[in-house]
Amino acid sequence: MKLFEKGELKLLWPFYLNCLFSALLYFAPIFYIVYFKSLNLSFFQIGIIMAIWPLSSVMFEIPTGAIADIYGRKFSHLLGLFLSAICYLTLFFIKDFYLILVVFFFLGIAATFSSGASEAWVTDLIKRKNQSLLHNYFIKERIFYSAGGIISGFIGAFVVKQMGVSIIWPFTAVAFLFSVLILFFGKERYIRKKPIIRNSFKELNIQTKNSLKYIFNHPVLFYFLIATLIVVFAGNFSGTLAWVPLLKSLNFPDYAFGYLWSAMTLMGVIAPGLSKRFLKPTKEKQFLIFSTVGIILSAILIIFAFDKIIAILLLLSSLFFFNFKSPVERIYFHKFIQNKLRATISSFQSMLFYIAALIASPLMGYLIDLIGARYVILLSGLLTIPAIIFYLKIKEK
Repeated sequence: MKLFEKGELKLLWPFYLNCLFSALLYFAPIFYIVYFKSLNLSFFQIGIIMAIWPLSSVMFEIPTGAIADIYGRKFSHLLGLFLSAICYLTLFFIKDFYLILVVFFFLGIAATFSSGASEAWVTDLIKRKNQSLLHNYFIKERIFYSAGGIISGFIGAFVVKQMGVSIIWPFTAVAFLFSVLILFFGKERYIRKKPIIRNSFKELNIQTKNSLKYIFNHPVLFYFLIATLIVVFAGNFSGTLAWVPLLKSLNFPDYAFGYLWSAMTLMGVIAPGLSKRFLKPTKEKQFLIFSTVGIILSAILIIFAFDKIIAILLLLSSLFFFNFKSPVERIYFHKFIQNKLRATISSFQSMLFYIAALIASPLMGYLIDLIGARYVILLSGLLTIPAIIFYLKIKEK
């Protein structure tokens, strides 16, 4: 069986190559909690840092998403990647808590230029050139990115062991610049409108209103967004900020988080491939419910994990189910969106996720300081349960 269909690589090679190679140096996510703890910050302070990013993103998400719809997705996405690289490099030179907050505020703004535009760019390109490629694109994207991440964990473990944990920031900056270089060669099938300043704000306002109206009147998207919002909010309580202190309490060494990152991203290779095998046409909703139940059980069982091997297995189980449903979730989401509203609606969804993180991150940090990481992860499983109810309320025509 061929890995790529006819004409697929010619059209999508920059996107696949970016997923694979940009991930090689992007090992900051697994080490940045360790880094902030090395600065003697509390988990509550780290939670505030994590919340600043979504705070700025909430403020700028829909306007930048609408800008991508009006002026072009490619430019918006590449600008966001370049600005992110500058911010990550800056983090290497500062240690002050309040300065770190400022940088993360600008990181959040930079991310909004990419969040809605990236998916809209490639989705529109595929739909205009070869509709049949769309179903498998998000699965392959996840697989390629995770394959790069597997190698990234070993690179990260070696680099951190040899050069210290602060080196994660310049390496991550280079990863983002590498993405800019590769994606520059990506094609864009989008007709930019001539920028007339006096009409820009009016168009942004109309685009945003039309997108919100479309979401709230849609029988699938409305309940889907509520369900995914619950999963994302609850998932924040079982994120890196919780798993790092739990594993540290079980005598897990700092550099070994790189090897753990490789194991975690391996789930991103295995799970999407299996989701493609087991997903049946028109059965996306049932698939999402099954995967969400797996995430819930993985989090609840952490209460019994007093050995680091068992804890790691539960972490990998949770990530397996997350990656199992993630590409199907993106396919299902884009299935119901009009092309002209795609980037703005994607940005609205991202904005909801940022709001969830904005609320959850400081609360999570406070609770970890108060009751410990184990019970916070347990709480994440309990908070995810209502998402099942909203998935069940979806009625497809």
